[in-house]
Amino acid sequence: MNSVDPRIIHRKLIFRIVLMGLIISIIVGAGVWQMEKNRIGQDILWNAKAGLKHFNNRIRTLLNTPDNLNPDLLKKQLVITMSERRQNPSGGFVSIGVYDLSGKLLTMVTDDTYEYRELVRDKADQADKEIKAGDRMKFSVIQIEGIPHMQILSPLSNDLGELAAYGETFFAVAPETLERIRTKAVKLAGTAILIVVFTTCLIYPVVVRLINQVSSLSAKLFESNLEMLKVLGSAVAKRDSDTDSHNYRVTIISVKLAENLKLSKPKIQRLIKGAFLHDVGKIGIDDDILHKPGRLSEDEFMEMKNHVPYGVDIVDKAEWIKEATDIVRNHHERYDGNGYENGLKGDQIPEVARIFSIADVFDALTSCRPYKEPFSFEKSMNIILTGRGNHFDPVYVDAFEKIAFPLFEAYATREDDKLKTELAALLKEYFYG
Repeated sequence: MNSVDPRIIHRKLIFRIVLMGLIISIIVGAGVWQMEKNRIGQDILWNAKAGLKHFNNRIRTLLNTPDNLNPDLLKKQLVITMSERRQNPSGGFVSIGVYDLSGKLLTMVTDDTYEYRELVRDKADQADKEIKAGDRMKFSVIQIEGIPHMQILSPLSNDLGELAAYGETFFAVAPETLERIRTKAVKLAGTAILIVVFTTCLIYPVVVRLINQVSSLSAKLFESNLEMLKVLGSAVAKRDSDTDSHNYRVTIISVKLAENLKLSKPKIQRLIKGAFLHDVGKIGIDDDILHKPGRLSEDEFMEMKNHVPYGVDIVDKAEWIKEATDIVRNHHERYDGNGYENGLKGDQIPEVARIFSIADVFDALTSCRPYKEPFSFEKSMNIILTGRGNHFDPVYVDAFEKIAFPLFEAYATREDDKLKTELAALLKEYFYG
């Protein structure tokens, strides 16, 4: 968890409110559009059904011989029916036709005043007329020059009540109707946006105040996590030696090497946590072993190695420092696989642990320990270079060699409080920034 700028949260909140307003307006607009289309469609179907029923009653006698229908007589009735059309505010019927039971067009009459009558005839000719016996009305919507046309196909019966033919009509939706639907949809969508904006204006100050409180608590929690990192690492370091400077030095040196290798910010965050807590498991090692000035016996060394699982067990219990596990568990692994505790080799060792191991050994060599005086830069680098490819990752050793002397001059044997200032700057850059 890193510290979060409240301004970022506010920007996200405003963006999401605006986005929600747009989504609501689109849903409302689409819903209104669909509802109006359905309403008009139902109105058209009702009119078409009534009209076709009236037409059917007029021509029932003409349909008594389904196998020998007279197209001319049917057309006369179609002309009369077209002339008797009632005005509909949603549009008008622009074509009426009759098909026999095989789907063959017998006759058709169109509105000669209609602008797209030829296109309507073409659509009627192209339409699938595979008709199955039945008495259900069928309809479909066809776009002609951007105007919806409803094609309606209905069974026609004769005086005997037999299915004798099919009637077809084309209803053209009036452009004014489409514009009315659009206008209504836009108005309601705009109303929805205004409602969202108005509601937002009412609740936004409350939300902002709550966000500020949460951000403040989050920042305090983040500060506490950083303090926990420093306190825990420093406590273990002081138990291991007189000061906690080793943790500061090795963390800073590790970050410098990681920056030279162009590691990502999240990886450097993991590196900082792991570097500062790498020896946290030594809290479980006996003082006699931990502070022994000479070489450890085999049994003592086996006990000392337990600081790795002890450390993993400690950092694994706190979510924020759990990222330190990569280094706590693997900082004694060797590139050739002869390290502990799992005998990992090469790229099996996490990247941050391979980086840290170089910084850790370099600081140990150049520092004063109970069993040794600090080594010179030349001797320390000779040991590091000797470990290239067996103890350490050769690529990382090559990168470290280029920056090693400036790091030696800047940090070797340092115990001053400026180390804390430098680490604070790194924390600010990688956790706050």
